[in-house]
Amino acid sequence: SWAPEREVRAEVLAALLLDDPVEPATNPALRLAGARVTGSLHLAFAEIGCPVMLQECAFDEAPDLYQARTRFLSLGRSRLPGLIASNIQIDGNLRLAGCHITGELRLNGGRISGNLAMNGAHLDNPGGAAISAEHLDVGSHLRGQDGFASDGEIILTAARIGAAVNFDGARLRAPGGLAFGASNMIVQVGLFARDMEVDGEVSLRFARVSGPLTLRGSRVRNPGGICVRGGGLNAEGGLFLSLVEADGQVRLDSAAIGRALNLDGAALRNPGGVVLAADGLVVDGALHARGGLSSEGEISLLDAAVSGPAHFEGARLANPGGVALAASGITVGKALKLCEGFSAQGRIRLSNAQVGSRLCFDDATLDNAGDVALRAWRLETRELAMRTAGPIRGTVDLRHARIGALRDSPDAWPDAMRMDQLVYEVLEPMLPAAGRLGWLRRDSDGYLPNAYEQLAGMYRRLGSDADARETMLAGQRQRRATLPWYARFWGHLQDATVGYGFRPLRAAGWLLALLALGTVVFALAAPPPLKPGEAPGFNPLVYTLDLLLPIIDFGQEKAFNPAGGAQWLAYGLIAAGWVLATTIAAGLTRSLRRV
Repeated sequence: SWAPEREVRAEVLAALLLDDPVEPATNPALRLAGARVTGSLHLAFAEIGCPVMLQECAFDEAPDLYQARTRFLSLGRSRLPGLIASNIQIDGNLRLAGCHITGELRLNGGRISGNLAMNGAHLDNPGGAAISAEHLDVGSHLRGQDGFASDGEIILTAARIGAAVNFDGARLRAPGGLAFGASNMIVQVGLFARDMEVDGEVSLRFARVSGPLTLRGSRVRNPGGICVRGGGLNAEGGLFLSLVEADGQVRLDSAAIGRALNLDGAALRNPGGVVLAADGLVVDGALHARGGLSSEGEISLLDAAVSGPAHFEGARLANPGGVALAASGITVGKALKLCEGFSAQGRIRLSNAQVGSRLCFDDATLDNAGDVALRAWRLETRELAMRTAGPIRGTVDLRHARIGALRDSPDAWPDAMRMDQLVYEVLEPMLPAAGRLGWLRRDSDGYLPNAYEQLAGMYRRLGSDADARETMLAGQRQRRATLPWYARFWGHLQDATVGYGFRPLRAAGWLLALLALGTVVFALAAPPPLKPGEAPGFNPLVYTLDLLLPIIDFGQEKAFNPAGGAQWLAYGLIAAGWVLATTIAAGLTRSLRRV
């Protein structure tokens, strides 16, 4: 209820602003406070030469300032059913602080040389645009803080802001729509939107912010949709999403971030879908995702590039049955730390990843039982630390990876591994071959020559030839199980006699044992000579050597003819000699070729 004396007709205000005064004042201005403005205030295309201050007024109809031009406009704490000000030009500030606008605030194509102040304003246009300001040009600051609230879409597409944008503490509501649409916006100083409450989408697609862009502590809800859209975003001073609660997808694909991308303590939720889509992301600095970061859904960093370190210490990623972290093709200039309390339920993909210094899983928990827990196919890093908090539940795939130092713990080995063509320089701890062979046997692909040769090569480089031979012998034994029966028989024979050539002393032992047996038997039962009177003197030791050595001839074998059991012993010694000679030759050939 407004008393009649507090009512002012809109045409009266228009006349005051448009008519030239007879005697111009030194500083002419229109000031009106606490009035009800009836009728339509029509100032489209008007040239208003003085400041306009209509404070705490109530308008029956939306003022029309389409393509008008003025020096200063303040509608502070006023109530309006809307404001039509597309293409307006203001050579100063536009103040809407504390306003309550129940329709559309239309500023498309406007030019404001000073500030646009909306602190404490309440905009209500549910289902429509609360602010429509495409291509708006603000020379200084755009402010919407101190309790600013909007029920309706805020459209700032392709707006240009000469200083900072500040929506700290704002409450924005546009369910299913653009709660804050700033695609292609250009901001010269920084965009600050800390502790916001948003119901709808925040769009920063292809926006360019010369300074920092922060949504620290904000809560953005758009379940089943995109809550933060930042594809192609360029934030030169860093992007700060620490402590953000996002219900929906955060999209940062192909974004370029300077200094740092900070997700410390954020809570990201998009169960069953991609919760952070950042394929092709470029961070010229560090990636921080620590401090209790939690995610429900897939974090995708495919082909991303981080020039500094990437920190995920203490982060908790959950996407059971799916991919928890997809970072195939990622390039990290320094360390990639998935450690110190890091946990992942679901697959981690690091295929073709390149880590400049260290990839760390120390004290981490990886759980994807029955499937691949870590796929690091063709990974390249100087150091891989895998001293996890407990055994990895699931398969670890390190095929074709190239690693400098691989540090692990037998207590944390996974149930299954895949290591074909894995290349490493050193393993820590330096376990003996007997302790490492169990590691190789966990390979689900079975016998792989390269895996045993790689481990044996490491032992040789470190001067442990005995461990190298033990490794290669174990490889031959595992290979034997893959052969047909006749080849397995021959393999067992080589193993028993010379250890596939890796235990040559075993052949000497067999020879000495057979030599002793033959010497004793033939000394007790000397065979008769073939030609009495012409045979040399019988020597049981030399005679046994003549039987065992298939190439050397001492003349004893041809001169004597054993009978009965001695004859069968002679046949056995001849056969054993040939078998030993053949297996020794095969073993030495393999040994010279591989060891």
